[in-house]
Amino acid sequence: MNLPETGAEESQQRGIPKIAILLMLMVVFCLALVAVFANFERLRRDDVETVVVRPAASPTPQATEP
Repeated sequence: MNLPETGAEESQQRGIPKIAILLMLMVVFCLALVAVFANFERLRRDDVETVVVRPAASPTPQATEP
């Protein structure tokens, strides 16, 4: 009876390649950087984009009759 081999070769074939793990970690790291940058820009934008509305100092012009 031939039993399946249970050696180091079989465990290496079933595992995830190291390059795949590295690429997944790089993608997660890049997404985290984008999230941090977006939150930083949102906080910075709130400080910069304040609008102050003041009433006009000059009187409104009178409408002319035709």
